[in-house]
Amino acid sequence: MKNIVRLIFVIALVAVVLTACAPAPTPVPTAAPPTAAPKPTEAPKPTEVPKPTAVPPTAVPPTAVPPTATVKPTEVVLEKEMVLYSAADQAMVDFAAQAFQTKTGIKVSTVQAGSGVLLARINAEKVRPLGDVLWSVGPDTIGAMPDLFEPYKLKEADKLLPEALDKTNLMAPCSGISSNTIMYNKKLVPAADVPKKWADLLDPKWKGKIVNADPSKSSSSYQSLVTRLLAFKDKGWEFEEKLIQNLVIVPSSSTVYLQVGTGENALGLAFEQGAYIYAAGANATAGVVYPTDGTGVLFDVAALIKGAQHPNAAKAFLDFSVSAEFQKALIEKYYGRRAVRSDVPLPPGVPLAKDIKTIEYDLKWAADNRDANLKKYQDLMVKYNK
Repeated sequence: MKNIVRLIFVIALVAVVLTACAPAPTPVPTAAPPTAAPKPTEAPKPTEVPKPTAVPPTAVPPTAVPPTATVKPTEVVLEKEMVLYSAADQAMVDFAAQAFQTKTGIKVSTVQAGSGVLLARINAEKVRPLGDVLWSVGPDTIGAMPDLFEPYKLKEADKLLPEALDKTNLMAPCSGISSNTIMYNKKLVPAADVPKKWADLLDPKWKGKIVNADPSKSSSSYQSLVTRLLAFKDKGWEFEEKLIQNLVIVPSSSTVYLQVGTGENALGLAFEQGAYIYAAGANATAGVVYPTDGTGVLFDVAALIKGAQHPNAAKAFLDFSVSAEFQKALIEKYYGRRAVRSDVPLPPGVPLAKDIKTIEYDLKWAADNRDANLKKYQDLMVKYNK
């Protein structure tokens, strides 16, 4: 009996222990009532974006600029070289190139030829220009093809003679000259026979004794032709046809004063400075006449070639060429040249423009009619086998 009681007690105890150690039952969730879906016609309300709060700007005190602070201009960088085209004689071209090179350190290469040849060359090179400046040619040369050049305002334009200035800034003056003198050799022409005017050159005794440059190749010779055409007005070409029969035509203006100065020919139609190479000083072999029936004093010019590869060096050269320093040196070296500045006087012995019988030179007419005038002159050369 006792054993039965004892067995029941053990069974009961094991049951209690097993009940205490068993895991708690998982609760069954209570079903939540379904949320009502919005009706099809209702659009859900958008979430409202809060407006940004305006923040008042913070006052920033200005930074004080020191009174000495300045803005530096953009520095112009000069190229180390440039190419100079010129119709002046080679010695004068070299003189200008060397003076500029000494002043600036910029290396200058030169090409010397007649103005017509150089103009044709610049036109042929216009897609890729090889020259930078065309220097010392007649204004008609630039005016004949102005699109090949670019305007540039000279730094000291206010110091130049008003009559030397080009209002368009396309042409910079180089020096003043009379393109229209009669040069004679003192040994070959007696004093009594020295021509005084253009008309005197028609005398048959001068046939084959007057040398003149081809105006299609020399700007000074073209200016001389235009001067005579303007002087004789509607009889200009009639005069030229008579005159050309007495002439010897040569390719360049330098040949004219060389032949007369050395005695190869008696007379020449020479520009002023070239004539004075042989007409100045006690040992002069030649004399110079300013025709009383009309001549002129003009300025030879320079221009910046459009699309130049060395534009800054080219502009520096143009400014240097009209400087007081160079203009004084130029007229001292080349007697018969006239300075383009109001502060550089004429060399002694060179007559003032007011003391010369001058006619007004029509630059526009000369440029506009250049091709036609040259064609007529070439026709006369062919007709008289010149």
